[in-house]
Amino acid sequence: MKLRQQPSDFKVEEISEFKISKTKDNFKLYSLEKSGIETFFLLQYLSKQNRIPVQEFSVAGLKDKHADTKQYMTLPSNYDLKTLNEQNFKITFLGYVNSKIHLGDLTANRFEITVREVLKGELDGIYQKSRNIAEIGVPNYFDSQRFGSAIYKEFIAKEIMLKNYEKAVKIFLTQYTKSEKKFIKEDKKSILANWNNLSNAKIYNGPLKLIVGEYLKTKSWLSAYKKIQGNLREMFVSAYQSYLWNECVKTLLRQNLDSKAIYSIEYTLGSLLFYKRITQKEAQSIPETFQTISDELVPKESEKKIIEKILAKEGVSINDFKIKDATGNFFKSRERQVIIKPKEFSISNPKLDDVNDRGRENRYMITVRFTVPKACYATIIIKRLFNQ
Repeated sequence: MKLRQQPSDFKVEEISEFKISKTKDNFKLYSLEKSGIETFFLLQYLSKQNRIPVQEFSVAGLKDKHADTKQYMTLPSNYDLKTLNEQNFKITFLGYVNSKIHLGDLTANRFEITVREVLKGELDGIYQKSRNIAEIGVPNYFDSQRFGSAIYKEFIAKEIMLKNYEKAVKIFLTQYTKSEKKFIKEDKKSILANWNNLSNAKIYNGPLKLIVGEYLKTKSWLSAYKKIQGNLREMFVSAYQSYLWNECVKTLLRQNLDSKAIYSIEYTLGSLLFYKRITQKEAQSIPETFQTISDELVPKESEKKIIEKILAKEGVSINDFKIKDATGNFFKSRERQVIIKPKEFSISNPKLDDVNDRGRENRYMITVRFTVPKACYATIIIKRLFNQ
């Protein structure tokens, strides 16, 4: 199975409810369609081309680079956009709204995903699973995209919670993925080779140099950590909190479902549990939501023992989540839906894969369409159907 071989293989459209007016109001509302380009990169480009501060552009979500996406954008009405259409994006003025868009200001996302290189022997199983997915749903896990900062399954936020500040900074400064730019990899290799004498490290990347410079000046790993960009530190917190939530939901499923109906599928941080079937009684035993963990968490009765079990396994306590005073970052408890049921679900008949088949007539492609609430991962639906 292959995903995202072409941007058009992964299409996503935001669904929102805006009160649009033709009469001039505080903000202009635009439809932003793009292909093969990251949202924030495009906003930076529009900012430069139109000489508008980038912070004036507002969107509800940062859509994937490797996709065809349609989303909404607002801009204060006193600005005019001159750059509206180029090869990989199109911007359409829709009207005026009273207030700007904030992150999360959408109700759902509509997906159209083409999965390629499906083998003939896999087809029956895929269509069998598709028959009841809209009825029984899938666990609402955070998928691998959430955990880009946990390169070797090491969580920077966890080390901060345990006050292992040096280890947290070392993970950030020395670990890298294959996709990172070569010059950053070289900087990180130099930092690792000179970890015990960082003044000898050859560093050309500005943000990395700033962090190392702060440590050399203060001899404080906590001070060095706080020089990491704020949005990245927020991602570290979100990644660990999301991992813990996944682990809690896996435990919840084990406790309430028939073990013979449960199976696992691999993802970046290990495996996720799914179910082949679920009875009405079992469905009623699973709470509608499960909270994310923070130091301010007041667990429900259905959550308490599960959270205690997961935290004991991790070697952390609720009190360890109090990191705001030291770092400025914090964990927040939120209700997250445990099971999601895709709406408007449909699955196409298989077609020969025009990219991968190469005349063998044993490689197929299938297109799946569905709508899920905001903050849900479409790739979890794909994992459930295609087993990977």
